[in-house]
Amino acid sequence: MAEMTWLHLSDWHQKGKDFDRQVVRDALIRDIEEREKISPDLAKIDFIIFSGDVAHAGKKEEYEAAQENLFEPVLQATGLTAERLFIVPGNHDLDRSTFELLPDSILKPFDSDVQVKDWLTNQKKRDRLREPFEAYREFVTQYTHQPQPDYSSIRRLWIDEKRVALLGLNSALMAGRNKNESGYVDDYGKLIIGEPQLYDALKQIASDEVRIAVLHHPLEWIGEFERNRLGQRLQNQDGCHFLLCGHQHKSEVYQVAGTTGNCVVIPAGSSYDRRNYPNGYNFVHLNCDTRRGTVYLRLWIDDENCWYKHTAPSHEDGYVKFKLPQKVIAAPPPVPPPKPSTKIKVELEAHFNELIPKIKKGLVVPFLGADINLCDRPQDTNLIHRAWDWNPKGEYPPTSVELAAYLDQSHEYLKTVRCPLCDTETLPPACPIMTEFVTRLDLQHVSQYLNIQGEKTINQAITEIARHKYKPNRMHRFLAELPRLMDEMGYSARIRGGMASDATRYQLIVTTNFDSTLENAFVDANQPFDLVSYTAVGENDDSQLVKQFVHQQFEHEIEGDNESPVLPKCEIKPILPGIANENLDFSLNERPVILKLYGPADWPDHPRRSFAITEDHFIDYLAYADSKPKDILPGLLLTKLKSSHIWFLGYSLRYWHQRVILHRIWPERENRRTERWWAVHPKPDGLDKSFLWTANGVNLISETSLENYLDELNERLKAKW
Repeated sequence: MAEMTWLHLSDWHQKGKDFDRQVVRDALIRDIEEREKISPDLAKIDFIIFSGDVAHAGKKEEYEAAQENLFEPVLQATGLTAERLFIVPGNHDLDRSTFELLPDSILKPFDSDVQVKDWLTNQKKRDRLREPFEAYREFVTQYTHQPQPDYSSIRRLWIDEKRVALLGLNSALMAGRNKNESGYVDDYGKLIIGEPQLYDALKQIASDEVRIAVLHHPLEWIGEFERNRLGQRLQNQDGCHFLLCGHQHKSEVYQVAGTTGNCVVIPAGSSYDRRNYPNGYNFVHLNCDTRRGTVYLRLWIDDENCWYKHTAPSHEDGYVKFKLPQKVIAAPPPVPPPKPSTKIKVELEAHFNELIPKIKKGLVVPFLGADINLCDRPQDTNLIHRAWDWNPKGEYPPTSVELAAYLDQSHEYLKTVRCPLCDTETLPPACPIMTEFVTRLDLQHVSQYLNIQGEKTINQAITEIARHKYKPNRMHRFLAELPRLMDEMGYSARIRGGMASDATRYQLIVTTNFDSTLENAFVDANQPFDLVSYTAVGENDDSQLVKQFVHQQFEHEIEGDNESPVLPKCEIKPILPGIANENLDFSLNERPVILKLYGPADWPDHPRRSFAITEDHFIDYLAYADSKPKDILPGLLLTKLKSSHIWFLGYSLRYWHQRVILHRIWPERENRRTERWWAVHPKPDGLDKSFLWTANGVNLISETSLENYLDELNERLKAKW
């Protein structure tokens, strides 16, 4: 189920120290922290919208105060980093003391499209219009890393397998210019957005499945000469699903419908105007599968010193339901692959010249790590991926970090990590632990911590991942189609014709991943195979869990009919420790073998501990073999591993158990014979890159995408012998 939830705040008007502001703020943070009492759907917040007026007078010190007094506590309450905070400017975010430095031609309201286009399509003139927003721009750019936050700002997110675009529009470009007869500023109907600000931007986000436009002023504050055109642009079929705004300090939800499309409009109240004022904010939850959503409206009640559901005759329960508008979603534009440097081309040439002949001779064992699951992910650099965005029911199987983050959704593990820089029990959102460290979450540490609390969460997650049918990526398909390619090119026949004894007609593929995407790729390719998986079954006389591998054969449904579907042909059977090769039910000269080194085995009679994931699991796993892998790993496969060239794909040595496994299976570097090891990883960890692979005598291929690498390898394999 694809869902997303966001928090919408507006109009904070940060000034100096204010006791009443602190009272309202503290209650606001409590309300956000206790949001699950409002609805369970609000448990996970995906991003935060702030629709203008962070400051009171657009001064640098006001933004610094707003960061400390509002944004940091809100980010901490939602568990988000600043990159998930999206801000647009309001009329209080421009510094009016800079007006005296501006030309007279932009000190009074524009009254025609001609003027708007003249000033917005000319870079130098547009920059003059943006000068009063300098403090705002510097703050937002540095704090949230939001591109061009004061003019047509776009941030794209990847949430629950959906592409989400946030389009920030500056409706305050001409604010503060018009004064009434009493000398007060009157911006109503005098402001501009400008068609140039959104024309190209709408094209850029046309392929996003949820599009949200954010501006400070409601459209009725825009000059009449462009108001209708802009409104139509935003609500058209190629426009936005949502229009979020603020300014009027009035919480509402309504849908604008027309002959060319419709749009859900959600104005937010003021986060703080004053204490004895009906301040307001809202949460929005959207179910993309049902295309239904709910806006939860919150209202400050000063007499009760709390935030409460905002009720009215139209929404007596404090929420408003809506239907997601239908929009045209364009196909995502293809992302051109990066061109490799001359140095990379030379390295790849040498690598392929060494690797490919050995693949053709059946002497290479692919060894897969979790980062192969990054292959064929969206490459748009504007999309922000968070490890916590991964969903087990989505399109992609997880990396180790994504699985760790999924297991630690409540941040229970992260809360146990104390940061030496912050030195606080509760980590602020900008803490390195909450930002950089998240990308290094150790799956074994996280799962060990959770395992102490009980195995149920881990078991459920691994079972769900193993049984979900993810879409195979280019790596999975390449390996599944390789046996047929080897046959078609005549390589397999040459292997059968008498190559060295270490050679086998079909490949052994070792995977450390828990998902079944590789197996599904073989089924989709109609390629028979044998599946050998680790599991732990029963207990021995010493009350120790017995570790072993199990086997299941996948063959054509109709014997002799190579076009019939590939299905499991027998029940899962245990492989007895130390069994002779001739007594095994599989052979690498009959079918490829997929070895799931850490499990799981989908063995209904033995559901417990059918995988290795926690630190204790791996200690047991390694200790049980007593430095003799043949005690649990079938001798046929162990011999193949020791005598082959190993091809690590998306595998990292950063985690201790990954290194120990290698040392247990293979002799030390100096005792290895002529076997070569290669590691292919587009974005290796710094430790991997500078030390670990080199220390283990492995040639690291990086700085090229897995997609490019596989495409070139495929072409070279199809070249004649």
